[in-house]
Amino acid sequence: MPVIWGFDLSKMRWGAFRNSEMYSRKWYMRRERLILDQLAMNVCLAAECTATYSLAKYEDLQDNVALYTNYAAKVHNNDIIATQVLIIVFCVFVATVYGADMFFLIFWPERKYPAWYNVARIGLALFILLGVWAAALASTIVVAAHVAGLTGVDEQSKQQIIAFFYRPPLVYRDWPVNIAYIVLLWLGLVFTLGAFIAMLLGVRYEGNAGSGFTTVQPLPGYDESTKEGENELIDKSAASTPKSNV
Repeated sequence: MPVIWGFDLSKMRWGAFRNSEMYSRKWYMRRERLILDQLAMNVCLAAECTATYSLAKYEDLQDNVALYTNYAAKVHNNDIIATQVLIIVFCVFVATVYGADMFFLIFWPERKYPAWYNVARIGLALFILLGVWAAALASTIVVAAHVAGLTGVDEQSKQQIIAFFYRPPLVYRDWPVNIAYIVLLWLGLVFTLGAFIAMLLGVRYEGNAGSGFTTVQPLPGYDESTKEGENELIDKSAASTPKSNV
């Protein structure tokens, strides 16, 4: 198999996804990193999908109200749409960074990366963590405290439109879908923080101790028979050395 950029493609095999392989404690923090990476990606993916569903419904609400009133009325809900776009963007970033980290950990756990790459991925992971936090905070404020506006028609027509287009509601906190993606996003933030800390610890250990083995490993090409021969010579030398009486 070819080697591309130092990656031996022969190690890309289905057997690497076995539980005994993926969650082996042979490598420092590998088990914890793989678990946290998957939790961060999957929970953020759930938040992203739920936010995307809500985004589509609120955009449809704008179009439907405009068509229903011959473009006389206008729904003002760009605040929640903006926060949902923020959620989608940073959840995709979570899947990209931690998905790549998990991929490399599964197939090439022994690889040691250059300092510039470690600095880049830690910096990017920190940026993504702050972005998810900002998205969660902004979304919570908007859903909890904001209400969509409806202009261009009189009060009676406004109430008729609200009653007819009741879902999604203009009061954001009244729709369980909005509550759901906020709860999922905060959970995703917790797991993303855990994945970031685990990555940071793994990279620091790799920089200090080498490739990431949890125990001392023999050097490549080291022959155990050589070690046995050395031990025999040491034993014979010790036996032939005369003992002095004091």
